[in-house]
Amino acid sequence: MSKIVRIGNLEVGGKNPVRIKGMLKSPLADTKKVIGEAKRLEIEGVEAIRIAVKEEKDVKIAAILKKHISLPLAADVHFHPFLALRCIKEGFDQIRLNPLNIAKRSEVRKIAQEAKRNNVSIRVGVNSGGFKKQFSSPQSLARQMVKKTEDYLKVLEGEGFSDIMVSLKGSDVLSTVIANRIFSQRFDYPLHLGITASGPFLQGVIKSSLGLGMLLSEGIGNIIRVSLTASSFWEVRAAKYILQFLNLRKFGPEIISCPTCSRCEVKLINIVGRFERELEKTNFNKPLRIALMGCIVNGPGEAKQADIGAAFGKRKAVIFRKDKILGYSNEKNIVNDLLREVR
Repeated sequence: MSKIVRIGNLEVGGKNPVRIKGMLKSPLADTKKVIGEAKRLEIEGVEAIRIAVKEEKDVKIAAILKKHISLPLAADVHFHPFLALRCIKEGFDQIRLNPLNIAKRSEVRKIAQEAKRNNVSIRVGVNSGGFKKQFSSPQSLARQMVKKTEDYLKVLEGEGFSDIMVSLKGSDVLSTVIANRIFSQRFDYPLHLGITASGPFLQGVIKSSLGLGMLLSEGIGNIIRVSLTASSFWEVRAAKYILQFLNLRKFGPEIISCPTCSRCEVKLINIVGRFERELEKTNFNKPLRIALMGCIVNGPGEAKQADIGAAFGKRKAVIFRKDKILGYSNEKNIVNDLLREVR
């Protein structure tokens, strides 16, 4: 079990649930848009927000956001040690440092000293893209990521600083998994998991699900951020689904539906899409398993095993609650009928 480290008032590690971190994507100069995005992430259920701090004027965003949201804020700082010091002073709750571009020992020590004085945690984040050379295998990249992290930890620990989280992220699944496995066997610092630069939406979701799923199923990982080339709220939703489908946390209803085949005699894809949209409008958040099945092969069994569900035959559907038949419906009315029973 990892030690507990805080991002502001958010505990990460120990027996706490796996946390979800999001990242703002709006230009920081557009304050209205930044506030709107942050509020959206808070509604989606994110528990900490990471912000890329590129230049000195960006550090003011922490004070602005804290007037509108109650989430802890992490500053993502690269290249410029003085920005990390300014972020600590301006009220950020965590500083992310990259050992591959803020590496001068005297500067790292100074940041550690200021962070300790201000009760600000540090995430040591190594990404595969920060290396200037090619690696012969995922294993060799993973070992190098761990080594860079270990060397950095020694500098921070030398200042008596231990409020540390660690992330080791590759843009591929295997190097990320191997690096985190190695690190978790040697240290008890909380691990922030993610696949960096994972790609467009579908590729990114699959990579993230594979990498994070493998590690989380082994008990490795304390906070996650899914990275997608997509709007930030989709990253939070993907993270919630990963945690829920591994039975690590519960956030809301899960829809079980069949992929359809030539046996299916209804437009199930359309029905499921309509049902999902209407269910979202209700803000229903109980963790029910809701089945929508298209034929008699597995349909009735899946519908009975879910909390509530419907199974179609020839354009007619039977609605079940567990193994009890509640009634019957049809292709036209099933969305409203099933929603009524869900409520």
